[in-house]
Amino acid sequence: MQRLEVLGHWFNPYAPTTLPRPQALVTEWQPERRALLLAYLDAGKELVRFPEPSFCRFDCGIEHTGAGDRSDGRWVWPEGLSHYVERHSVRLPEPFVAHAVGCGGVPKAFRMPKVAFGLYDPGPWLAWARAQGACPDLDGFDLPDAEVRERIRADLGAIRHDEILLCRGSTRDVVLLVDDAIELHQLRTGGRSPQRFTGWHEWPVAGAGAGADAGGIAALRALQGQKPKPGVSFDEFFGRRKPGGEGGG
Repeated sequence: MQRLEVLGHWFNPYAPTTLPRPQALVTEWQPERRALLLAYLDAGKELVRFPEPSFCRFDCGIEHTGAGDRSDGRWVWPEGLSHYVERHSVRLPEPFVAHAVGCGGVPKAFRMPKVAFGLYDPGPWLAWARAQGACPDLDGFDLPDAEVRERIRADLGAIRHDEILLCRGSTRDVVLLVDDAIELHQLRTGGRSPQRFTGWHEWPVAGAGAGADAGGIAALRALQGQKPKPGVSFDEFFGRRKPGGEGGG
């Protein structure tokens, strides 16, 4: 099966992952070049539709940017990707842009692939976005389910928060939403002091070459005050806890 390279899958502040933040990819476009790219994006064939539409990550007032994916037989992208390029001047990987411009904004004829598990290949997109310094460094963090959230909430005690966003069992780190800001807490005796970020734009980024690796990943490790440990899920961590004590971790 020939896989389709993903484009335009963005970070979601309501369910944070290592996907790129489009705000970090804003550029200045040459008008003719952008026009051809926009024509190409809008001319892609619809591959699949979803029950719920996506929303603009720039919070520009556009609530729905589309509910389908388009493809040209090599790449696949959300139908709202043209909105990011046109309205917010977001850049995309140069091989794709050069291909779209070289085709005059018109995809070549192709046979639409059958939608199946494993059809989408996010690897090149994530590698490119990390190299641009657009991906938050959230390696090792998980989205907690309802049961894990309840366990974390019990450990938080009187710590005020609006929502539990992420957790990492190996270091007992939790990321909280507090008054539209983000706080990083370490839930163990003697843990470091909480760190507060006004938004995800302040969170360290994953490595963009050696420089960003030293600046982003190393910065987060400094906040953690320790070297990273092998990943341990919160379910596994809580399973190890001893009654009346904190257990390992």
